[in-house]
Amino acid sequence: MTMRIANHKSLLVLFITASWITFAVIQNSTKLWTVLKLPLSLYHWNFIMKTHPEASLNPIVSPAETEPRIKRIVEKLDQLIPPRPFANVSSTTSATHSRATLLSPRDTYCRGARLDVLLEMRDHLGRRKEYGGDFLRARMSSPALQAGASGKVTDFNNGTYLVSFTLFWEGQVSLSVLLIHPSEGVSALWRARNQGYDRVIFTGHFNRGPSQVNTDCALVLNSSAELCEYRDTRDQEAFYCVKPPHIPCAALTHMHSKNKDISYLSKQERSLFERSNVGVEMMAKFNAITVSKCNWGERNMGNASFIFLNHSTSTLFQALKSVDLHESGKFRKQLAVDLNENINIQWQKHSYPLIGSLTYSVKEIEYIAQVIDRIGGEKNTIIVISLGQHFRPFPIDVFIRRALNIHDAVQRLLLRSPDTVVIIKAENIREMNVDMERFSDFHGYIQYLALKDIFQDLNVGIIDAWDITIAYGTNNVHPPQSVVGNQINILLNFIC
Repeated sequence: MTMRIANHKSLLVLFITASWITFAVIQNSTKLWTVLKLPLSLYHWNFIMKTHPEASLNPIVSPAETEPRIKRIVEKLDQLIPPRPFANVSSTTSATHSRATLLSPRDTYCRGARLDVLLEMRDHLGRRKEYGGDFLRARMSSPALQAGASGKVTDFNNGTYLVSFTLFWEGQVSLSVLLIHPSEGVSALWRARNQGYDRVIFTGHFNRGPSQVNTDCALVLNSSAELCEYRDTRDQEAFYCVKPPHIPCAALTHMHSKNKDISYLSKQERSLFERSNVGVEMMAKFNAITVSKCNWGERNMGNASFIFLNHSTSTLFQALKSVDLHESGKFRKQLAVDLNENINIQWQKHSYPLIGSLTYSVKEIEYIAQVIDRIGGEKNTIIVISLGQHFRPFPIDVFIRRALNIHDAVQRLLLRSPDTVVIIKAENIREMNVDMERFSDFHGYIQYLALKDIFQDLNVGIIDAWDITIAYGTNNVHPPQSVVGNQINILLNFIC
């Protein structure tokens, strides 16, 4: 997203994204690897624009250094996710047999206080677990206020977890802790993800006069046929298609993709990701708790992100008019303007891998780093970048390389124009009935952590859509309009 504000009225926005954009206010930044030292329970993040005056003095990283940078990050992630082989599903973590205990229970809690829940994980035979790494998601909500907030999960690495909630509201409050995946499932997903590039197959459409020729395309193609290589020579990102006979590679015009019938999970491992075993509630037997104002003054409300769903959407963009750019199909470039207020909003897709079952044009497809390198930047320019969902089916090095290349392009931008505002939008949580090997939120969570690590040395903001969609309780890659509108309102306050 590029946003220009001239005389406090002009506005130009360019969305560079792979997913629906949502926004949230985020507070209190923390270094990523502090969190990566914790196990894989969902750490509660709050993030605001960070200022690193020294960032613009950092030397530009050469492309030759990218491979070692990727290797270092992958090695840290490998250490975070140790192998957890299991002989039988009965030895994996069971939400039903595990125990949740309210610490310091009482009839009424005070607003602003912290409520803690101790989890004791057991397997399907009722035996205590002796290691951590379960992928958990904690949330509290107030149905009367239509409000929600995420909880913080601390993993003690011995089969016990502490789940902490800050009680923001008075009235009846419901608590939820979901076992998204047992630690054994997390380990299996991580191994399987990094084992192959072929879970999604792409079909390229080449023009041959009035007709069209289709061939296989992919990030990696194991084929003896002649290949078309579409490579960014500087950043070493590449995509390949089987070259059609007597047709130049430049004749590639459109693309679509589909899931390939391949799995790197065993039959036993796949059983962990049946819908009934994903996102199992651990606090189903707990009644709503009562929260009152109390008479002991306001307590520290903490820094948790939370969302109210009944706010009205900002009127700032209501006068925008869409401009026909004479493109068609999915992922076409978007442009909207408001001539009275001098507002210009643009959206464009990122380059491969761009997953879509519907055919989309690749005539103007380009890598995000290339787009950023063309932006002059200034104090009234804001760039918002979103990437994540489309990288989940591929080994993590694909996502890390893309994020590093974008980081370096942003660094170049801030060197030539340090007043430019750059914001990175994290991805949303998504549905639990999708193919978990390809699209599990565990993959998104790892990308979420890696993204924050990669950009921690630059003066950029992080829009924590991950946390805000947990707070809302949506399991939809495209959140409801109420969430989108609410988050846009907060983003505008964040910017202005």
